[in-house]
Amino acid sequence: MAQHDLIVHPLVLRSVRVAAVTDLSPRMRRVTLTGEELGAFTRDGIPLPAFASPGFDDHVKLIFAADGDLAAALPVQLPHGIEWGASESRQGRDYTPRRFDPVARQLDLDFVMHGDGPAASWARNASLGDELWFAGPKSSTVVPVDADWVLLAGDETALPAILRFLEERPVSAPARVIVTISDEQARQELQLRDQDRAEWIVADATDERALADAITRLTPLPGTPYIWAAAESRALLPVRRIARTLGAPKSHVNITGYWHQRVEAETAAVGEANPVLPEAPVLWFAVRAAVQLGLLDALAGEAMQPAPLAERVGATSAAALTPLLTCLTQGGVLARRDNGSYALDRLGEELREDEHAQEAFTGFASAQVLALAALPDAITGDESAWQRTHGVSLRDAVESEPEFFDELLEQAGSLPHVLPGLMQHPIWAGATRITITGPGATQVGTSLSPAIRTAPHTVGSESATAQLTVHEAPVPLAALRADAGTSDWQFTSELPEDQDIAVTALAFGHRSDAEVVALLRELLRVAPRAVLIERLSPDGLSDAASASHALIDFAGIGTPTRSPAETLRLASEAGWHVVARHKLGWGIESVELSRAARNS
Repeated sequence: MAQHDLIVHPLVLRSVRVAAVTDLSPRMRRVTLTGEELGAFTRDGIPLPAFASPGFDDHVKLIFAADGDLAAALPVQLPHGIEWGASESRQGRDYTPRRFDPVARQLDLDFVMHGDGPAASWARNASLGDELWFAGPKSSTVVPVDADWVLLAGDETALPAILRFLEERPVSAPARVIVTISDEQARQELQLRDQDRAEWIVADATDERALADAITRLTPLPGTPYIWAAAESRALLPVRRIARTLGAPKSHVNITGYWHQRVEAETAAVGEANPVLPEAPVLWFAVRAAVQLGLLDALAGEAMQPAPLAERVGATSAAALTPLLTCLTQGGVLARRDNGSYALDRLGEELREDEHAQEAFTGFASAQVLALAALPDAITGDESAWQRTHGVSLRDAVESEPEFFDELLEQAGSLPHVLPGLMQHPIWAGATRITITGPGATQVGTSLSPAIRTAPHTVGSESATAQLTVHEAPVPLAALRADAGTSDWQFTSELPEDQDIAVTALAFGHRSDAEVVALLRELLRVAPRAVLIERLSPDGLSDAASASHALIDFAGIGTPTRSPAETLRLASEAGWHVVARHKLGWGIESVELSRAARNS
């Protein structure tokens, strides 16, 4: 996964109105939006900052409702974020701010006028005064300043970001620009410099090779490139492979699928149109086997006969491999050629290039699914399905398997988007010793450090320097230490004594009720106050709101996804008293606890 420097913004819900509509080409329409909420404003007594979009490829989420009930689809504004409730009719679409004038309070969004999606349909019918709601951007990617040259590639949907880059020039390096368009009239003027070069490729919107073929023909410049590409998701699969050959480190590659071409035949192939329940798990296990055997990598860019393919992946014979190849072919993962050889089909290519998709079949995610086999025993017994399958609790497994904790650490990477207001809570005033535990420890520590370092602290009559300590079991601790980089925090597997505040950061999701209580009792022993930063409610925009997620939680920790009341009950059972709750956004809250308040 590429790691990029980000500028995190407070998430704000804004209402704007159409000020102008301009057709830039037969394929693209610009809608100029204006309104007081593009400046600093107050909603429901909450002061909110002015709109800002410093990144050339920032995204705002436009919000529509399929049933017309927009009020039910809108998120709730919090002091430092937003909360997405469940909504079956919500339709969200991401768009790049093309231009923003903070003085005139005008925001330009450019819409490609194809298809009948909610955003394109809205833009097609937009009239002066029409209202539009949006949220974001949540963050801005910082372009590496050490890039020696820049590659900007994409289809028509990428044009707003490409044009903005060329106008604003976040880095001065020479640019190579490649854009695929479906009509010559879609061209727009590019602000090119003497050392820049641009190529327009006219190709059908469904052509998945046009963009990659053009990049292949490109003559790379000397030095380290920054590669940015956006287009239809499958068209970017070969682009990702090409990017590796151009010498760009992961931190200098930003490739994003802006839209998805729907293919009815593929939908039917994976069983979405008419699912057959007994066959669904068979295909899952077949894909899992393909990933583990290295079958997808073996077929990257080539077709192979069963015999050499079996030898490549270590199968005992072609006969042993053939049933798997047949199943994967029926599922749309592989394609069988007329000469009997096998190659990656579209789903196989997408899976090979998507590390996150592969994680559903290997590692922690697949282990959670495999534990579901023990559901009947877990429902009728006193051990979780994970415990029955693996012989240890989910928490014990996370403590001993580095790859399991690494996945939790990656999931915690979204925490910075909901933490901007954390330091504003008065509980941190005067705290000099703070211990943080959980997969989100480094994210929370990074958020706390600047303000704690600069805030005045006194112990008695003397000033004191604040010290952050990250506490975890040895295996998770090593991952957190690596994630923290060069920070001057302390890292320890022994819970430090005499702390002012103990903090949990997404520490409950992989613990049973008994393990949560045990952790909170340990923290109660060393600190009079605690702050829980945990997901207490489902996020209406994520899979965490699904019934399947609740079932996986039950299999893993012996309880379905906990409600806020159930989590607070565990805190009370451990001896804590709830002082305050603050919603941070996306279902995550900070809960302030005190052991002294119980007796006050």
